[in-house]
Amino acid sequence: MRLHPERLWIGALLALVVAVPVAHGQDGDGASAPPPVELVADRAEVDEAEGISVYRGDVVLTRGTLRITGDVMRVFSNGAGELEQVTVDGTPATYRETVADAAPRRAEAPRMEYFVAGPERLILKQGGRLWQGDNTVTGRTVTHYPETARTVAESGADDDERVNVSVNPATD
Repeated sequence: MRLHPERLWIGALLALVVAVPVAHGQDGDGASAPPPVELVADRAEVDEAEGISVYRGDVVLTRGTLRITGDVMRVFSNGAGELEQVTVDGTPATYRETVADAAPRRAEAPRMEYFVAGPERLILKQGGRLWQGDNTVTGRTVTHYPETARTVAESGADDDERVNVSVNPATD
């Protein structure tokens, strides 16, 4: 395996790209209470016994400051009906999260997976782009951990699918 010099510093750049932590589901007294999940679609198929729902056609999921859209969305919940995982396919599937005192965090990819815990993460597949303001990360697979402001990007099998990171200095 050949080590590329540009990959040695990419971790530091990735940390800068999306370095604003997010407070998820906090109410006014600082207690953590998950916000409700709202789904809108052309068609819904809900299997409460299995904890799986499938939504089709202009699907929009909102949960607090989080918004995920796509063409087909599978929503997985636990026995208590709490959101655990979302997989979404779209042209493209999109992600947007409002971040306090910063530009919204956005992402797009043909396929996304969002995991609420273990840890919370967003995985962009089949060529994804994550950006906040003028800072951007693209790659064949991009995994973002909102709670720790950590992003990992992977390239594809050929030279046309390399990781690309663009970090612009803040201007006041």
